[in-house]
Amino acid sequence: MVLSPAQLAGLAAGHGDDATLEVLRVGQLGRRRLLTVAAARAGGTGSPAAQCLALLTLAERADPAAVAHVLAHPPVTGWATDALHGRPDTAYLGGLAAAAALRAGLPFTLAVPCPRGALLLPTVGGAVGLGAGTAVVRGRGRRYDPGSAGDGRPPPGLSVYGPAGAVHATDGSGDGHAPARGWLPSRRLTPGRDAPPAQVLVDDQDPHRSRYHRPPTSRLDDATADRLDRLTGQAWHWLTDRLPAHARGLATLLRTLVPLTPAPSGHPVSATSRAALGAIALSVPADPQTLALLLVHELQHTKLGALLDLLPLHAPGGPARYRAPWRWDPRPVGALLQGAYAHLGVAEVWRCRRHEDVRCAFEYAYWRVQTARAVAQLAGSAELTDDGRAFVAGMAGTLRGWEPAGDARVEAAARDVADGGAVRWALANLAPEDDAVAEVAYAWRRGRRPPPIAAPAVVPGPARPASTGDTGPEAAVRRRLLATDHGGTGTSPSEAERVDHADRSYAAGDTGGALAGYRRRLAEDPGDADALVGVALVAGRLGRTAAARVLTARADLVRALCHRLPGADPLAVATWLAGDPDEPLPPER
Repeated sequence: MVLSPAQLAGLAAGHGDDATLEVLRVGQLGRRRLLTVAAARAGGTGSPAAQCLALLTLAERADPAAVAHVLAHPPVTGWATDALHGRPDTAYLGGLAAAAALRAGLPFTLAVPCPRGALLLPTVGGAVGLGAGTAVVRGRGRRYDPGSAGDGRPPPGLSVYGPAGAVHATDGSGDGHAPARGWLPSRRLTPGRDAPPAQVLVDDQDPHRSRYHRPPTSRLDDATADRLDRLTGQAWHWLTDRLPAHARGLATLLRTLVPLTPAPSGHPVSATSRAALGAIALSVPADPQTLALLLVHELQHTKLGALLDLLPLHAPGGPARYRAPWRWDPRPVGALLQGAYAHLGVAEVWRCRRHEDVRCAFEYAYWRVQTARAVAQLAGSAELTDDGRAFVAGMAGTLRGWEPAGDARVEAAARDVADGGAVRWALANLAPEDDAVAEVAYAWRRGRRPPPIAAPAVVPGPARPASTGDTGPEAAVRRRLLATDHGGTGTSPSEAERVDHADRSYAAGDTGGALAGYRRRLAEDPGDADALVGVALVAGRLGRTAAARVLTARADLVRALCHRLPGADPLAVATWLAGDPDEPLPPER
């Protein structure tokens, strides 16, 4: 399956038309079909896996759409991949076969191993309390109706018997009976006008849904499930109204929402996995606008992951050496590409909201500049294929077409926070060679021009997301911007205790006072990261562009030299390293 250059360009620009999205959807379905057959055949002929595959084949002949719906369930990819790597789960394959046969309306009897005492029929529901051993699943030929799945009862005609319990429909019609004990129906988001389509499930029971950096929740209680359903409808309405191209992308590619346990910080989290494309995992956020942002972010990952399954955009492997502005640790080219494409969507969401208040304007300006910097790195990478270079060029074109936030204060604050992050990344991940530092320090002491500087080694720091300025001058700038927009003075008393005087001076526009404060701090501690960030930002505000560039890109070297050269002014060192011929050389020492 091949995308045309026009389809690739449409995806690169941020969206993709309906036909392109359908190619991605069909590509994922085809991949899952192949993986499922391969995983089943790996179980050997005459095995329970072979019987399950035979039932799937019968269902395919009777109703191809029924089998396609079941195999579109996102965790199928991870389950099959695990099986092919020697970690089979025949119970899951049996559940897939039974779900497909139910949807196709086939009569069947299937015995499957059930070591955990529970059996999931993906997209239909799960039977629990069966006891460990072998479960027997029977269908009486009644076609499964998803519209009746919310009443808590098994589908009419289904029965599941285990060593310690059984679940079954009480009669053929299913009318007039209480929910069956031991049956957990699959939850669906409520369809409606401007709401997600009916096939989107809330996946809170699949045993293969644990593919993310946060653990999934257990089965949601009814109140939480209702809240997620309501928030999703509201988010969908906003997306349909404001970002309809992303709403269409979700309608085509989204199959499940996987609830995640909240982060200890309380901040909303979301994720996707190449082993479960079509699923978006997230903690239940506080408001629909946040949910819309999470959905767009993860939709971008979903589209790019599906594209990469069809078309390579970069060489495989590769070292972790790129700066992703949203991470403190270096990333390989593939991860940087994923992050840049996801944050293209993030920036677009904030672009739609930029006129709401100064915070939204700042978020738009910040993510626009950070995404543009990531794309610029990608554009210079030799690891991209020709298609990859075309894709990156498309992202760059979209970013060039977006206007600034419209407020000089906001744009300046966004640049400050972005530049501060670059300095911190260099300090955390770059390590100049000792011999090189010694040679450069010797030239400084002798009043000479700096020698050619070797590229530093990339020594990854701890893997963690970056923040948007929690300490140092970036925090002071951001707090002042947001506080003054609401009539404040810049910082609250509690914040003032945590923000250094030099940082407050910088945020207030007193560059002289800020620089003096940062110099004093660095004279006491050349490793003061906040102060080095402050010097870099002051250099930029003073028009010392070359020095600011050195401080931003090679803060590691400036820090190392200041350690070797007690009393050296970091701004003077950075100016000297920049090789500005108009600046005097340091005196010989």
